[in-house]
Amino acid sequence: MLLTLAFLFFLIITEFTAYQPKLMELYAIHTNTYWSLIQQQPLELLRLITATFLHGNWLHWIINNSIFLLLAFSIEKVIGGQKFIFLFLTCGLVGNLAASLFLQGQDNLLIGASGAVSGLIGVWLVMFPRKKIDFILPIGLYLQKTSMPLAVVIMLWLVVQIILQFQPHPSYDIAWISHIMGFTTGFLLAWFVK
Repeated sequence: MLLTLAFLFFLIITEFTAYQPKLMELYAIHTNTYWSLIQQQPLELLRLITATFLHGNWLHWIINNSIFLLLAFSIEKVIGGQKFIFLFLTCGLVGNLAASLFLQGQDNLLIGASGAVSGLIGVWLVMFPRKKIDFILPIGLYLQKTSMPLAVVIMLWLVVQIILQFQPHPSYDIAWISHIMGFTTGFLLAWFVK
């Protein structure tokens, strides 16, 4: 998919070339200066999208891209490529917007596709509400195969995101609010595109 190739391209540039500081300077969201920068140069709003395609390291990229690949093909098959790209970019934009507002004035670098990928989780919940996930549960010395509705797993994931966002002394190495708002955006938009 085109978006996967874009992820890989930006990761390679970000990780393996001398351009990393310049790319982060030009395309990432620096939460302590972002909103004052927009007042001077409104086109800087594009960073709400460009930051989606930058990742800090291999692990960050692998996690986002694994979830992306797990969900993207099924969703795109149902709604088509154009709607899929619209959903993905909109969820990323809203997630980054929420995080940049929430973290405004703090010294954070906002990058990654987590808001967009979380949006795909919301879309998946609407489009495939009866899907089940199989897993193996260790019970004593035995392994028991069981299944659980994916909706339950997703709701547990969402509760964890909310708890982590609003814990008393949160670490903002991960923009949990981006996950929450990306998910919410995907969940709501999915009703209109399915």
